[in-house]
Amino acid sequence: MEKTLQTDWRPGRLTQISRILLCLLLFDVACTGSGRYISVGWFSPRIVLALFMVLTGLPALIRDFRTQLKNPVNYMILGFWLYLGAEAYVGMQNGNNMAVLKSDLMGFAWLGLIPFMSMLLREELWMKRALSAIVIGASVQAALCVIFNIVFAAIAPQALPDFVEGIWAAGWGTILAVEYNAVRVFCRSCMMIVIACVLLFGAIMRREKFSPGLAALFLLNFFALFYTYTRSIYLALGFALLLSLVYLAFTVSFRKALLRALVLAAAFLLIGFASDLILKQGSFQYAVARCFHRDLNELLPLPLPHTWEQSELDFEDITKDSNDTRDTTTEELRIIIAESPVVGHGLGAVVPSRGGNDEYFYHDMLMRTGVLGLVLYMTPVIYAGIWLILLRKRWKEEPRMGLIYIGLLSFLLASYFNPWMNAVVGISWYGITLTEIDRNTLELR
Repeated sequence: MEKTLQTDWRPGRLTQISRILLCLLLFDVACTGSGRYISVGWFSPRIVLALFMVLTGLPALIRDFRTQLKNPVNYMILGFWLYLGAEAYVGMQNGNNMAVLKSDLMGFAWLGLIPFMSMLLREELWMKRALSAIVIGASVQAALCVIFNIVFAAIAPQALPDFVEGIWAAGWGTILAVEYNAVRVFCRSCMMIVIACVLLFGAIMRREKFSPGLAALFLLNFFALFYTYTRSIYLALGFALLLSLVYLAFTVSFRKALLRALVLAAAFLLIGFASDLILKQGSFQYAVARCFHRDLNELLPLPLPHTWEQSELDFEDITKDSNDTRDTTTEELRIIIAESPVVGHGLGAVVPSRGGNDEYFYHDMLMRTGVLGLVLYMTPVIYAGIWLILLRKRWKEEPRMGLIYIGLLSFLLASYFNPWMNAVVGISWYGITLTEIDRNTLELR
């Protein structure tokens, strides 16, 4: 009996458990983003999964120590952490906001996932499972977004106010009634839904035959992002898909990639306009008005429901409040950054207009850690990009590698307006990207 127990719980079994926990952790991140469905004090499923993943994976990481020593990314992370420690000391000396300082340290502590990822996901099978966990988690959240839009736009709009209050209190996301009878669903994992779109887009292009099932899953995630009516998400999604299309045109077939992209675009427009007519909501009007300050019905002779008042409407007002707030915040940030551009003002530094809330990742990094801190954090991105170019001969054999890096670039683009990259949502994908590059360069190092 004793011998059997030792065999069942040998380090290899612990490693498998750690891999499963990592996949569950990635599912949770993709499904809830920066929110959480269940929590007890400090503890949430994410914290518990991460803790047990580290404990069960630690023996394998110790055995993998020599390989980890050869990975330059680990030294980059270590250097950044040491610099953060110095910036934390500066922040305390300057009397910065301690709650924000602790939040900064806790956010960047997730970089500790990366060595475990590079060890646990080195096998192709487990990398595929990790990516599948992300796509499934994002698709679950996307399905909730689309369902909420349908319910509150057409079936039970009277229930929206109470639901909004409850969902805000739970920290699940944001659902709001907006102009033109539309419902804005801003999910906290929307960047992971962008990632799901990129991965599904690549899978659709690489299949020998067009897959209606993958196309339906792609459109589900696409519509969830469309209902956010968020310009930075539109920008990140458009950038990621356009760059993916160009990349896949060289790795698969330009004609096939373009034709399938046009089929997906036509399906999106057809389903979108049909749902607007059936649900009698102005989702396309609101999206166009928010991004371009124009009335869609005046631009195109479409029979879409006119859901706003017939009186003259100033389309600039639709984004005026958010634009003014952003201008005020960025100006305050620039003033503080200019006072100490190289090393910053230490962790926990804030601007008066936000009361400690993060929003602009790059501005916040420059304010707190200076140019030096931002460069240290971005060095692994540059390192991975260089290796991606050096490995271009493998693109046709391993097209996923480029798609994963494109996903990271879309994260970095959207992070100009959002604090994605100093939290587990962005850092987890940062880790996936560096792990995928590491897998392909390991035999060359």
